[in-house]
Amino acid sequence: MSSLYERRIHNSRLLTKPTIILALRFIWVIVVLWCEFGVFFYSLSDCRWPDKVFQSKTSPTEAKPARVLLVADAQLRNPSISVLKSWFGYDPYTAYLRKSWRVASRLHPNAVIFLGDTFASSRYVTSEAEYDQYYRAFEKTFPQDASTPLYLIPGNNDIGLGDSSSFSKDARQFFEKRFGPLNRVVPISGHRFVLLDAPGLVEEDYRRHAHGKTYDHWTPLPGGPIEFVQSISDQGDGHAVEPKILLSHIPLSRPSSKSCGPLREKGSIRAGAGHGYQAMLGKQTTEFLLKMLRPAVVFSGDNRDYCEVTHEVPGSDLQASTVREVTVKSFSPSRHIRRPGFQLLSLFPPSPSTGPTFADAPCQLPDTLRVFHSIYVPCFALTVLLLLYLNILPSRHKKRLSNLSPISLTRHRRSSPHPEPESAIWTTRTPLKSGIQTSPIAPLPLSARIPSTKSVPSYRASPISTPNGSPLLSPITLFPSGDEGDVEADHAGPSHYSLRRDLPYSSGWHGEHDGDDARDHDTLPDRPHTRTTAPYFLPPPLSQHARARGAFSWSFVFQGRRRRMTMGVPDWRAWLSTSGHRRGRGLVWRFASDCVSVALPAVLAWAVIGWLFF
Repeated sequence: MSSLYERRIHNSRLLTKPTIILALRFIWVIVVLWCEFGVFFYSLSDCRWPDKVFQSKTSPTEAKPARVLLVADAQLRNPSISVLKSWFGYDPYTAYLRKSWRVASRLHPNAVIFLGDTFASSRYVTSEAEYDQYYRAFEKTFPQDASTPLYLIPGNNDIGLGDSSSFSKDARQFFEKRFGPLNRVVPISGHRFVLLDAPGLVEEDYRRHAHGKTYDHWTPLPGGPIEFVQSISDQGDGHAVEPKILLSHIPLSRPSSKSCGPLREKGSIRAGAGHGYQAMLGKQTTEFLLKMLRPAVVFSGDNRDYCEVTHEVPGSDLQASTVREVTVKSFSPSRHIRRPGFQLLSLFPPSPSTGPTFADAPCQLPDTLRVFHSIYVPCFALTVLLLLYLNILPSRHKKRLSNLSPISLTRHRRSSPHPEPESAIWTTRTPLKSGIQTSPIAPLPLSARIPSTKSVPSYRASPISTPNGSPLLSPITLFPSGDEGDVEADHAGPSHYSLRRDLPYSSGWHGEHDGDDARDHDTLPDRPHTRTTAPYFLPPPLSQHARARGAFSWSFVFQGRRRRMTMGVPDWRAWLSTSGHRRGRGLVWRFASDCVSVALPAVLAWAVIGWLFF
């Protein structure tokens, strides 16, 4: 029995409140680190450069394929706008961009190209100082190795599109000063990347259409996108073998019902225009670009979702009559998509041998909304319920163990034929240990034992065996006699403190075993003082039916006995109490302090990891 009791005590200690709170702290540290950092690395576990296409071409002595990272719609927020500033300078939107860039840069690209809308609102910046602050925020969010070239093409949010009094007139100048020309050609690994100013092309297309002229009869604006495209197409045959890759922020024109492929989350790209934006280029503009440039592939952005379509090249000859366009997914979170992403592009120098010279593959970033609903919300709900349970029933495990109190951890020696009884109440039949008297010689003062001056005699059945043939369940007097009228006045006391009317009361024992007293004097040694009254050993508890404030009580007779029922409203002051020690504090205070103690280690771990690595 003792081993069973020890095992139950050991198991109960594992389920104590401090142990459970410690386990919750550890779990929340793991959950926060995984949801805030781990999911980003896990999302790119299957993201690889598409170099397998060139394995048949490469040899140990030849150069490796060039790798280009394409990022669209980063939408970096302006740090100077006070509305966007969060507590402690933390912006979850910018933090997502920083963590995404951290894991994407681990792929070690040879070049990085942003496909427009890198800034969310730089077209509204009117001062040089504010734009410098915006540019420093870009460098802090997207830190880049000096050996890796970085290229940006303008988007409608970067430099604006159309005439508007709210747009900055210097936005183009600010952008060009820090990121280079708006229209240019970048050679990478035997391919010519055509970086196009798509918003400027749309504005010039509006003017051409207003004059009612076609592209064949239109006089291009000096330094404009149309003049730039015509200059590229008129270059000599020295660049004829170099494939062109067109990069445009605004997608090319296509039918609205045309499918974007299985990798798109929903819908398709539809034609539309509004204040400062246009969903895709015009049909004539698309034909003009494809006819003049004849690109090998087109990469665009602005739509936020992934889209892959094929365009027909007008007036094509023996060369390829179709061109593939890929609209790269947004790098920043958006309500239009669940998972942001980016594009990987591998290039192999062209050679007379047949075969592809480039290959691309999409990569996806984690879905923060799904992480929040599937991990954070269930963990938070379970934690709240568990902490409420621990605070509402703080001593449930103690009550369960109290039922095992008759089992003793002390093992009795086998040599002792009659183990000594263990009782908290001394009686005249309690045996002596080694001749030492164990009972009190004189009763304690009344004020030291009983809060009330009224003393009520009581009898209690003792389950402990007694010597000299005393029967079990013999009555033991606990308190001296007093005014019997007080007993009826205290009718609300527990039954084991009430006066037994069917037994006569005196300083000694009466009833069936009155002769036991004489036998006790024969067996016990002489005592210097003979106790005439029972000691005040157990104080009577306070009245259990004391009427509380706001409580209602009534009595009735049921099965021949009088019953009492008391109902009252909860005492909210006890729940919210903050005085005294922690054990005496209210439920709300204990629950709030437990929540803080569970969340604090996770918050500290998140702050340290984010500050060191992100």
